[in-house]
Amino acid sequence: MKKILAVLLLTIVVIGCGPKMANQETLDALAEARAALEAAQSRITELEAEFDELASMKMALESEIANLNNQIEELQNNIDTRCKK
Repeated sequence: MKKILAVLLLTIVVIGCGPKMANQETLDALAEARAALEAAQSRITELEAEFDELASMKMALESEIANLNNQIEELQNNIDTRCKK
């Protein structure tokens, strides 16, 4: 009786704790999540490249603004010196 009970208990433990096989829904959800992850990673790469491009454009525009401000100051000085005569 004890042997049968032990075998029965061992069988329940092995069946209950054994490896679980994933069903097709779980595999499909996993594949979908993996595809979404890859798409998000490629989008991140694209956005980082765009960010770098925009940052370099910003630096170029700031440099151009500084040059234009210098030209404005020079022109204003020329106006001030010529109009004071």
